[in-house]
Amino acid sequence: MPSRLLLNLLRIRTWGSNVCGLFAVIARNATLKALHVEILLSAGRIGQRRGSDASGLVVVDDSTVEVVKSDSGFKSLCRSTDGRALIDSVENRSAWLMAGHSRLETHGFSARGENNQPVVVGEWTVLHNGIITNETALRSVLSIDDLATAESDTAVIAALFDAWDRNGRSEPIETVLGRLEGEYSIIALSTGGDVVASSNVGNLYRLDDGDTVLLVSEPRQLPRGSAEQATRLPLGEVVTLRERDGQLRSIAAKNVRPAARQSAGATGLHLEESAIPLEFKERIVALNERALARSAALRRCTRCILPETFPGIDFDEDGVCSVCRAFAPPTYSGLDALERDLRAASPDGRTVLVCLSGGRDSCYILHLIVEMGLEPIAYTYDWGMVTTAARENMARMCGQLGVEHILVSPDIRRNRRRIHRALDAWLSHPKVGTLPILMAGDKPYFRFAGIVGEERGGLPAVMADHPLETTGFKSALAGAVPTTGDDGGVSYRLGGKSLARMVGSYLAHGLRSPGLLPSLFAEGAVGFFDYYVRNHTFIRPFSYIPWDEDELEETLRDRYGWSSGSDRSTSSWRMGDGTAPFYNLMYLIALGMTEHDALRSNQIRFGLLERGDALSAAAKDNITVPLGLASYFATVEIDLAHALDRIEAFAQTST
Repeated sequence: MPSRLLLNLLRIRTWGSNVCGLFAVIARNATLKALHVEILLSAGRIGQRRGSDASGLVVVDDSTVEVVKSDSGFKSLCRSTDGRALIDSVENRSAWLMAGHSRLETHGFSARGENNQPVVVGEWTVLHNGIITNETALRSVLSIDDLATAESDTAVIAALFDAWDRNGRSEPIETVLGRLEGEYSIIALSTGGDVVASSNVGNLYRLDDGDTVLLVSEPRQLPRGSAEQATRLPLGEVVTLRERDGQLRSIAAKNVRPAARQSAGATGLHLEESAIPLEFKERIVALNERALARSAALRRCTRCILPETFPGIDFDEDGVCSVCRAFAPPTYSGLDALERDLRAASPDGRTVLVCLSGGRDSCYILHLIVEMGLEPIAYTYDWGMVTTAARENMARMCGQLGVEHILVSPDIRRNRRRIHRALDAWLSHPKVGTLPILMAGDKPYFRFAGIVGEERGGLPAVMADHPLETTGFKSALAGAVPTTGDDGGVSYRLGGKSLARMVGSYLAHGLRSPGLLPSLFAEGAVGFFDYYVRNHTFIRPFSYIPWDEDELEETLRDRYGWSSGSDRSTSSWRMGDGTAPFYNLMYLIALGMTEHDALRSNQIRFGLLERGDALSAAAKDNITVPLGLASYFATVEIDLAHALDRIEAFAQTST
């Protein structure tokens, strides 16, 4: 019979099929019942917000470890013939463990079943959330055949367990897992009956009544009313949930729709240099050089470096632009005021939610919050265009700092199909003022920060944006009149007339290129509301302290091995956004400037950079790296030659 505790948890939440992706239920001295299965499936449905690129289930009894996995979301797996059969077999086979995983694809193409989870290597089956950043180094010292075909970093974890087993378990398993770098939360089981769990970031919560253990990535996955009874696994410790029983089990693994997708689109952001045609590289370099030459010939402000093409700009008799003339430097209240306000806003005086993108600003703020003695929880919205370097930066930071990391991800395949549709339509009739429609899919980031903060008890959300990075020219190109905020940057808030002009500009482009209309009325409308209309109730540290590019990058590189993704971008700014190489090239072609010119100009106004240095920095920033551009097109499945033809035609009409 199910325990009294689990019977009391029958009031299961089913709203919002979202959040982190690990979930397991283990019966120590008995077998699983229908209630246990229902609780686990509910945790899995709620867990899909972590990612829905792939999913898997594993069921263990006294003779078999049976795995079913799919390159689809968890709910789809449960509806499949094989998934349903495995679920229905739990009671009849006297199973004592059932666990699952909902995957956001990072390492390893999910159309290949061996890359999806649970991952089996030798005698061990592993479910893992996070990213192992020293995977390549570990592969080189692990001589296990199964690693040759599995690209997933989870395979390395399973291989470590298997090597530990084959070596007679001669050292503590904590020592073995101590070789992992990056971020991990793990549930692992062996054919001999071991079940262990560990997390170096705290993304595993345990509900234990003595007979049965429920493990989930976040309290939100727990049945209603039970979060207060759950405990978080201690950081870095390996918790044994079931002892080895000596019975050797066979492993049976089945893939639902194996290799159903052969497209490179899912792995586009991971493209290697060798995958790019030489002709594409040469044409991009030539196109970029022509655009840079036209840019160098433009009249620019004598104080900053904004060109005459900046929308709405004018120059006085001394050549100083209207943006510089209107600028008033902000005052900073300092770190003590920031800490005081954070503690006052936190429900417990110490816990805050830090918005983490993997870029330099958000990573530095996470570091700063820890240095203050506060206890941050990191939040990321991964919409499918977050770069590999950014994902690995987040894993490094959270793993080294022991920071819990909540990741929200929509259906990335659907998002990329939407970007494909919008980009294809935009390229048909390019209009620089509507480029932001291609980034509309990332704007729910603002909304989910509030949602996640409320889920975790009303935590204040900390955002690392700063006035120097605001780019009001993008909305001005669509007819808006941006306003200046108290911090010296451009305010998110726009007047009613500006909003109306922007809507009209986008609709006019949609009528000219009808393929844009679905995006405008779907993700475009949602993104517009989230960005321009919804209240942004964030605490912004860079309104308390000055932004210093050199200090940020030196701290991150020296202390955390932070990467700027220099193979795909010349600048560490926007290195986390896979769309940036494309839209900045388009702005360079159309205006002779990019958002880098706006940033460097702001640095001059804030007294952080001399004009000559700003010109040199912007000229370097505006070099297009072919790999970054090709990765973007491959990710959203746009033919490289077709895209380049359309860009060159746009360049000819823009001269």
